[in-house]
Amino acid sequence: MKFIHTIRSLKPQTYGLLSLAVPVIAIAAGSPLLANAVTASTTTPTTATTSQSRLPIIITKGDQEITRRLTTLNTLTAKINAATKLTASDKTTLSNEVSSTITGLTTLKAQLDAETTVAAAKTDVANIYSEYRVYALVAPKIGLIKVADDQQVVEAKLTALSVKLQARITADQTAGKDVTTLQADLADLNAKVSASQTISSNMESTVISLQPSDYNSDHTLLTGDSAQLKTAHADNTVAVTDAKNVIAGLKSL
Repeated sequence: MKFIHTIRSLKPQTYGLLSLAVPVIAIAAGSPLLANAVTASTTTPTTATTSQSRLPIIITKGDQEITRRLTTLNTLTAKINAATKLTASDKTTLSNEVSSTITGLTTLKAQLDAETTVAAAKTDVANIYSEYRVYALVAPKIGLIKVADDQQVVEAKLTALSVKLQARITADQTAGKDVTTLQADLADLNAKVSASQTISSNMESTVISLQPSDYNSDHTLLTGDSAQLKTAHADNTVAVTDAKNVIAGLKSL
């Protein structure tokens, strides 16, 4: 009776506290029903669910990388078309490569956007790099070929000029003039142009054929190419100076 009287004497808000305490008491007493209910409400998401929630993030990041590359490739197309010293064959080869890369990445984007699993989306994103190598190979290759072709134009002009200078030197020598210094300058010109031509022509023939699979096998395959082209440029610069010396010398004879 005292217990009932005590219950009745409790203030209304106290019943709320008792109602919250009942499930806890029941669980402590081993009530299976309430224990299962609480367990179900506190279960953490499964690893699969958590992983799957990453899918849109992976797709968005992949789309951004593809879009960035497509923008770069379109810029490269414009540069190739505007180049005046690229040979016709090199221009065609490079244009076709850029075009096929654009097509491939566009197709890959559509595939990535349609993926329904994290694993498949990750594979697509990895292929952005391994299958196309826009920044590691395509863009550098176009730059190297363009410089090599530019230098070959200069080398061809110096070679043609050398023939004309030799004819003048020979004529003056026949006339009894001292052309020793002029002949030495011309010989140096020819040597420098020859060295430059070796670098430029080799660069053109070997680099233009490289594919992403080649880069995947050897990440160092372009190492040193820019340095070689700088050496070739330096040789051509010396050759131009030699030509100027010969011309000035011929005028002074």
